[in-house]
Amino acid sequence: MKNFDSRTYSINDFLEWNDKKQLQLSPKFQRNAVWSDDAKSFLIDTIIRGKPIPKIFIRQTLNVENRQSVRDVVDGQQRLRAILSFLNDGFVISKKHNEKYGGYYFSQLGNIDPDIQSLILNYELSVDLLVNLPDQEILDIFSRLNSYAVVLNEQEKINANHFSEFKILVDKLSHKHNEFWLTSKILTNQNILRMADATLVADLVIAMCEGIQSKKQIRVFYGKYEKTFTHNTHELEEHFDSTIELIKNVFIDGLKYSPFNRIHLFYTLFTSFYFTQFGLKDIKKQRNEIEQRKYEIVKSSLTSLNYLFDMTAFSKDISKTEMQFLEDSRRATTDTTVRVRRTEFIIDKINSL
Repeated sequence: MKNFDSRTYSINDFLEWNDKKQLQLSPKFQRNAVWSDDAKSFLIDTIIRGKPIPKIFIRQTLNVENRQSVRDVVDGQQRLRAILSFLNDGFVISKKHNEKYGGYYFSQLGNIDPDIQSLILNYELSVDLLVNLPDQEILDIFSRLNSYAVVLNEQEKINANHFSEFKILVDKLSHKHNEFWLTSKILTNQNILRMADATLVADLVIAMCEGIQSKKQIRVFYGKYEKTFTHNTHELEEHFDSTIELIKNVFIDGLKYSPFNRIHLFYTLFTSFYFTQFGLKDIKKQRNEIEQRKYEIVKSSLTSLNYLFDMTAFSKDISKTEMQFLEDSRRATTDTTVRVRRTEFIIDKINSL
């Protein structure tokens, strides 16, 4: 027998319930740590942009004496606390999350946009009502829900705990180039759903900022950039887009016929092409931009590297540097030293044309 009811309520409904003492933000079922100001700001920005947030679970009971419903929040407390705090001028939205409304309290937003306060108050939250259920029933429900939950991977855990300009840039670039990841067969839809695109983009943006690093350092840089990120995000976005566009122009038929649709080799292709345009920290090679007249030559030269991955490659007359590139590529290693070697090999290949 169904013992819950799915509904939607506006933020204003929750505000009224809270003012009338009909909303209980009880710590009994609280599981999450207290949110940071950045997390709260990111949530409000999500609401302003009209994007969905996770469902809230409420146990509703009736107080017979005063004939009023009592709503005990059992999951979603931090979200509601953040929303109610913002409505009561408890914090401002960060400018890194929203340039237009950043730096303003809720009561001040009407001076910026006469409709924005109404938009926030009318935003609808999805709610599952657990009607008159005892504690043991609620605990059983959440135990069952968690039985089907997918364990978060590394990137998903990172994404849930960071709200910096770096994270926002990574998310933006990941989504902007979604079609490229798929058509180039670098990533699949399933990979992207588990945030493999964010991992790849974060790895590449770190290289743009810091020079080539080990993939193992991604979490470290997320933490570092959460405290301060001094790089120009608009410039980084332009340079990233420019490098992807260059790859598209050179490989006009896509990457599926080249060795570079494998993630570790795409990383090398990107860092090499990025170097030809903007340079890379700690890479001391000569920098020659890839001119349009050389697109076809570069494509032919790099695509021809397929022969190195032929099982008969060891029987062919290949150079020492080609042998090293082959070994580095076959191992798919993401350590800094190997990544630098692969990138420098491709740069030398381009410079020789």
